[in-house]
Amino acid sequence: MTDTLAEKLVGSWLLLRWSVSYPDGRPPVMPFGADALGLLIYGADGWMSATMCRNGRVPLSATSAFAADDASKARAFEGYLAYAGRWTVEGDVIRHEVGMSLNPVLIGVPQFRRARLDVDRLDLSADEQDGQGRSRSHSILWRRAQ
Repeated sequence: MTDTLAEKLVGSWLLLRWSVSYPDGRPPVMPFGADALGLLIYGADGWMSATMCRNGRVPLSATSAFAADDASKARAFEGYLAYAGRWTVEGDVIRHEVGMSLNPVLIGVPQFRRARLDVDRLDLSADEQDGQGRSRSHSILWRRAQ
């Protein structure tokens, strides 16, 4: 195996921390809390899947999602992020081509992540606008799954 970043990324990764920081001095936030759960999979075949969620989510109001009330479904949606698609690497940037997602807004919108890999730790970062014209930076730290 050569030492390319893409080859080193292949495999499964478990979430350690997802934090969002703001350049205006606001304190960083952890969207799904300090004990969030997540799994990131990079396949050698060029497919990827990313899932993150709040730990200890409240169950739906019914045993079936179809029977659950809208408030309970909205709460479940707000505490969970999942998407999958193709992935490529150029330099230290990973491009996720989102083909399917819990949030339909992400479908067809490439997600770019700067990658810093240190043995079994992977730090992905991205800058974005927060929807209100303010910038913010994401830092998502993973450890290789054993």
